[in-house]
Amino acid sequence: MKKFISTLVARTLPCALPHPSTLLSTVAGSAALTMSFGAYADASENVPMQRVEVTGSLIRASDRTEYNQVQHVTAADIQESGASTVADFLRDISANSGSSYNESTVLNQSPGATGIALRGLSVKYTLVLIDGQRATPYAFASGGTDTFTDLNTLPLNIIDHIDIVKAGAVSQYGSDAIAGVVNIITKKNVHGTEVDGNIGGTQMGGQYTRSLSVLNGFGNLDTDRYNVTTALSYLDQSGISMSQRDLTSTQDYTDKKGGLFAQPSSFVMTPGGPQALPVCGPGAQITPGLNNLQALTAGTVCSQNGASAQSLAAQVMRSSAKIHADFRIGDYSQAFIDLMDSHNTTSLAAGQAGFGANALVPSLYFVPGTGYTPFAPTLGGNPLSYYFPDSQVLHTTSNFYRISSGIKGSFTTEKYGDWDWATSYGHSQSDVSNAYSNQINASVVQNYLNGVTPATFSPTTLNALPGLFGTSNYHALSKLDTLDATISSGNVFKVPAGDVGLGFGAQFQHQSEFIGAGSFDFVNPITQRVEGQRNAAALYYQVDVPLLSNLSLSQAGRYDHYNDFGGVFSPRVALRYQPTKSFTMYGSYNAGFRAPTLIELDQKESVTYQVVGNQNVNEYFTGNPHLQAEKTKNYNLGFQFSPTKTTDIGLDWYKIYVSNVISQPNVAAIVADNPGQPLYNLPYSNISFLNTDGFEATLKQVVPSSIGTFTLNSDWAYVWHFKIPNSIVPDFAGNNGANNTVFGGALPRWKGNTSLSLAKNNWTTSLSWQFTGGYKQVINTASSDAPSYSLFNLSASYSGIKNWRLYANVNNLLNRAPPFDAVWMNTYRGYYDPSLYQYIGRSAQIGATYKF
Repeated sequence: MKKFISTLVARTLPCALPHPSTLLSTVAGSAALTMSFGAYADASENVPMQRVEVTGSLIRASDRTEYNQVQHVTAADIQESGASTVADFLRDISANSGSSYNESTVLNQSPGATGIALRGLSVKYTLVLIDGQRATPYAFASGGTDTFTDLNTLPLNIIDHIDIVKAGAVSQYGSDAIAGVVNIITKKNVHGTEVDGNIGGTQMGGQYTRSLSVLNGFGNLDTDRYNVTTALSYLDQSGISMSQRDLTSTQDYTDKKGGLFAQPSSFVMTPGGPQALPVCGPGAQITPGLNNLQALTAGTVCSQNGASAQSLAAQVMRSSAKIHADFRIGDYSQAFIDLMDSHNTTSLAAGQAGFGANALVPSLYFVPGTGYTPFAPTLGGNPLSYYFPDSQVLHTTSNFYRISSGIKGSFTTEKYGDWDWATSYGHSQSDVSNAYSNQINASVVQNYLNGVTPATFSPTTLNALPGLFGTSNYHALSKLDTLDATISSGNVFKVPAGDVGLGFGAQFQHQSEFIGAGSFDFVNPITQRVEGQRNAAALYYQVDVPLLSNLSLSQAGRYDHYNDFGGVFSPRVALRYQPTKSFTMYGSYNAGFRAPTLIELDQKESVTYQVVGNQNVNEYFTGNPHLQAEKTKNYNLGFQFSPTKTTDIGLDWYKIYVSNVISQPNVAAIVADNPGQPLYNLPYSNISFLNTDGFEATLKQVVPSSIGTFTLNSDWAYVWHFKIPNSIVPDFAGNNGANNTVFGGALPRWKGNTSLSLAKNNWTTSLSWQFTGGYKQVINTASSDAPSYSLFNLSASYSGIKNWRLYANVNNLLNRAPPFDAVWMNTYRGYYDPSLYQYIGRSAQIGATYKF
């Protein structure tokens, strides 16, 4: 009998059942999937099946227990894509539809970090695991609300493979994995040493990249009864400023439909319209006010090109170290300890410092005894908007630390099958400090303006006032302790159709979050303050039952109890039907929940802003300790068809319904009803529901030929609906309306990746196509829709020299720029939606790996 093995649906390799000790995984509870695509294996019909761990299942899988689509990504796949980092690769996968921001997003509230948002949901709906275990979220939250695991802490050289489960995995991981699970499996049991180095740069300048990594392992688990694997890595990228790209170098977008002149501008707003200052100041010139982003009225303003003061890509420096040790402590048991430390620094220029009612960001300052008040100084009795030539730069230092240890084993019973057990403890923490330079001291500016008239006002004097600028320092710390224990068997007893599987697990978590505000002396102070902690405990189970020879059922459940709002039971039912060895259908239903984050519960206050129409408004948030959990229902149907040993086709339909969505009131409606307010109070509450569905398709085809082996890989996602009631549009699929919601990004209907590779002797060459569909502009209706966007990348590698692998890649072969979106022009004088695109341009990289 031949069994097809797919990387997208975890199946099993037929072979003789080994001694229980060989069933030990190298990672406690990691659920690592280790098969490769397109392999057939010959075996006798009566040879028992080896069970292997599968991401998304508590029970080791046989060929009868596959209930989820699992996208399997190897380290080689990431290398062939041309991605420089794990984060860059995961942001480009088709299931990451939108609302996913990285360290280069200006004015996001989680500087220095990158998350992933499967199926267009926020990053807080995707669970990222490291070796099957939770890690503490990044200390700051995306948009000030959405907690997530920072992908920048994971260098490429430690990645063995990544499993992406595109369905809620209730029993093993917790039902907060509403959009799916990303399980990042690191390398272990390495023998020898591997050194890798590369350099790269861009055609248009900037983003010079240097990377060096070392991987080493010694000891043999079978003979020495131990193995120690260590990994070191270093990455340095120089970043890109707006001045280094043609489309943004002048900050003039008037040639685009709905585009405006976006240079930082200084003026007084008179009853007759904007009026340029008596003296514009160094480097500034008088320009019209009518098409000016800040003025939008006939008149004149003093404008200065601020492109060199604002980043398109952050300057980053990352270093990390990881040590993993495995020890055999008996014939049937094994212990491990894993230590990981990551140190990252990021510098992001956020534009020129400025203030005024007509500044891009409406100015506030804090008055003791009064609270937050508009900072709107006047000159000659008229409101003054003013920009300094100095850039405000956000310097972020991020330290991530993780220790994990555990023991696992297996045993066999005479009557009740073979059992695997594991227990582990993990502690992780994210410690992030920000230093935001060139913050404007409100009192210094006001004292100067109180003593001048339009005739005596001097930009040169104002720019050089003692004590004018300061640095706002603020800090955040997130911690997570977890204790896990599992026991499971894939063959507790037999029924006529086959073996019954059973598994149990328990988990305890202690979470804490601290965010400290910066100085309140500055204009637009950094105000977010959070302090909270909680305990969570869970019990869960899974039962797999073969109903017929080709039909099996999996039923799982999990009870979670949080000390701050109570307990919830989450059931899951899944079916798998395999009428022939080449065709498998599966479906599942999950009912789950997402607990409010500590920020949503315990935030003391936070002031931020967002674009509404063609203006930015200030918003005030506080936590709500009375929030209820979001309730979820997940549906998934799919099939996997492998008509030949070189072909694999998959199609999935998903539907996610979330009620009691934790959000803020419709800010667009509130602004329309109460225009001109200095601050809009938008408390967190359970006010809405979300309903989204879509399709995901995969194709892999291998074609041997006389010139080499061709491999075609393609995966595509289509967002059919994305509905939230009482919103700017009834359906966010295919438009950018979600920018005005907690999800915060455009949602193109289509996203896809297709690659064609050729392997011949020691050469491998790959051409990839990354496609992002267009979307409608529904916020700034005077602007044009965003067209579709395609990137083509080319990579090649050669391994014909002993111990060496040489590689090179060229990304964005056609040097395509992202499409224009006026919403982001209004947000930060930008050009495109940073949750979907980057403006790197054509870039190249060369590198080498040496093994000894």
